[in-house]
Amino acid sequence: MEYSVFDAHCDTLCKMADSGEAFYANGCEVSAELMSRYRSYTQVMACFISPKYHRSAIKRTMTLINTYRRAVENRAEDNIKTVLSIEGGEGIKTIADLELYYGLGVRMAALTWNKSNHIAGGAHERSRSRGLTEFGGAVVRRMNELGMYIDVSHLNDRSFYDIADISAAPLIASHSNSRAICHHVRNLTDDMFKKIMASGGCAGINLYPVFLTNTRRAVIDDAVRHIEHFMSLGGENHVGIGADFDGTDGCLPDGIRGCGDLYKLFDRLAQLNYTEKQIEKISHANFERLFGNMQLSPEKKLFM
Repeated sequence: MEYSVFDAHCDTLCKMADSGEAFYANGCEVSAELMSRYRSYTQVMACFISPKYHRSAIKRTMTLINTYRRAVENRAEDNIKTVLSIEGGEGIKTIADLELYYGLGVRMAALTWNKSNHIAGGAHERSRSRGLTEFGGAVVRRMNELGMYIDVSHLNDRSFYDIADISAAPLIASHSNSRAICHHVRNLTDDMFKKIMASGGCAGINLYPVFLTNTRRAVIDDAVRHIEHFMSLGGENHVGIGADFDGTDGCLPDGIRGCGDLYKLFDRLAQLNYTEKQIEKISHANFERLFGNMQLSPEKKLFM
């Protein structure tokens, strides 16, 4: 296809670990086979630490990292790249754990999922007083030093601002939409998005209908509404894609069944007279600006 894609979040790695699915061809919403149809495709693959694994979070994190490394090892497709992230910091018990994950290739981490933990307040934390903990502050500072991005998508508002106040790096909301368009705690207020812009960061549009319309039904134009709102705030260089494939229990906008259908969103933007340059920024270039020069090691670029 004519488009290049950078998708900042999927949960496919968990399905691969639990079902033994292969990376190239599988029954998931993301596969190398589908990705290879595009001019280029970069996928951030999240190690999601489900609440059922919180008591064995380090073991689960390592299982997912090892699944990732086996899946991408010796891949031959020149137009496919992958990046490793963590979603849920329950496996970060010490700074040494964080450094271990970095050494294994993790380049972004969401410090909470929906519930609060020992690092920060999660998106579903009702108490506004629950923010970044003292240990969480140490984690943020060390992530800055290592060159690991902080993913703010699952933080509560207090923790978001706590991190924005102390982080020296661009902020990333890997899969969050506009709260002005869809009032949901997982979405970003206009002020939050402006903070992300001011940091030089980026927000990825999430295709889960609940975050698009507050219902389980959406169409492609609902995703466009969120893009257009962020654009109206001056976000042309700060909005991308964080589709959340394989993390929505198959609940996606009409006409989109997986990454092979993402082109329909970009086609719709073209129909609405978005320029080729604007579509390139949204589809891939804004996130590539942040990730493209990161290093996996002194000898090897991040992308595997």
